[in-house]
Amino acid sequence: MKDFLHAYSDAIDESYEKGRDNERAATAIDMLADNEPIEKIVKYSHLSKEEVIELQKTIAANTAK
Repeated sequence: MKDFLHAYSDAIDESYEKGRDNERAATAIDMLADNEPIEKIVKYSHLSKEEVIELQKTIAANTAK
């Protein structure tokens, strides 16, 4: 039973982290759409500069299609 509870707890933690990461990415995407500076996006989204730049590249690639 302890193994099940541990696995369940881990699954909840992972789900929470995914949701938090998705929300951070959504914030960054909205800010990128408003042409906010990268440094400001990093500050408010809590993503790394590299992650924000990757999102920016992904958005640019998707709009070019």
